[in-house]
Amino acid sequence: MTPPAHSFWRLVLLVAAFLIWSLAFIALYGVHGVACAAGWASVQDPWPLRLALLGVWAIMTAGAAAFAAWTWKRPIDDQPTTRFLRNATLAVAVIGVVATAWLGAPLFLVRVCA
Repeated sequence: MTPPAHSFWRLVLLVAAFLIWSLAFIALYGVHGVACAAGWASVQDPWPLRLALLGVWAIMTAGAAAFAAWTWKRPIDDQPTTRFLRNATLAVAVIGVVATAWLGAPLFLVRVCA
C-alpha cells in the first residue's frame, strides 16, 4: 500500500466510530419514523416496535464496542505519528461507544409513537 493510501485509511479509522454512530442514528430514527407513519405500532401494544428498536440499538452499540476493542488490541508502532493516531482513534472509539449507547436512551423514556 502506498503511503498516501495508508494515511487515508488511518484517517478513516479515526472517524469510523462516529460513522457507526451515524448509522445507528439513521437506522433507529428511520425505522421509528417509517413504523409510526405506517401504523405498525399501536398505543395498546407498542412492544413489537420497541423491541425491534432495542434490537437495532443493541446491535449498533455492540458494533461500536467491538470497534473500540479492536482498536485497543491493534499493535502500536514506534513512530510518534502512528502512535498518536492509534491513541486518538481509541479515544474517539470510546466516545463513539458512549454516544451510541446514549442514543438509545429515549427508547426507555418515551412512548414509541406518541
